[in-house]
Amino acid sequence: MPELTPTEASTGVREIDADIEGMNFLMSRIFDPLVECRRRNGECDRVQCARIAAIRRYAQKGFERQAALMGTADYPLAADHRAEHDTLISLLTAMGDAGVCGDRDRHVVREAVLRWMMRHHGGCDRQLANWAVTRRVLTPSS
Repeated sequence: MPELTPTEASTGVREIDADIEGMNFLMSRIFDPLVECRRRNGECDRVQCARIAAIRRYAQKGFERQAALMGTADYPLAADHRAEHDTLISLLTAMGDAGVCGDRDRHVVREAVLRWMMRHHGGCDRQLANWAVTRRVLTPSS
């Protein structure tokens, strides 16, 4: 599954678009076939995948920024938006708990995260961006 292109990923608001661009960069780096897992001399011990944990940490930081924005903007769909964020965190946590390996199972992990990103960014993040701009909390990117 391909990454989101800059056009597909754009909400027109830099503060929101930066998180998806960062996630795209992170995903391309950690799932690059030439980037090997360093746990236990390259052999997966199926305990706490470092790749999945990196995605979860990055996502949580972005979600915290968006939660603050939603509060500032008095966003009426904040609960639904946060529930979507929780869906990704739950998915990543379940993968980690199940011993999914971001190296051996890279296609499964990558596709699951990218599918969530495409759905979420195309819907929820665009709605949040529009709300924040119309309420003059954020300005559109130039």
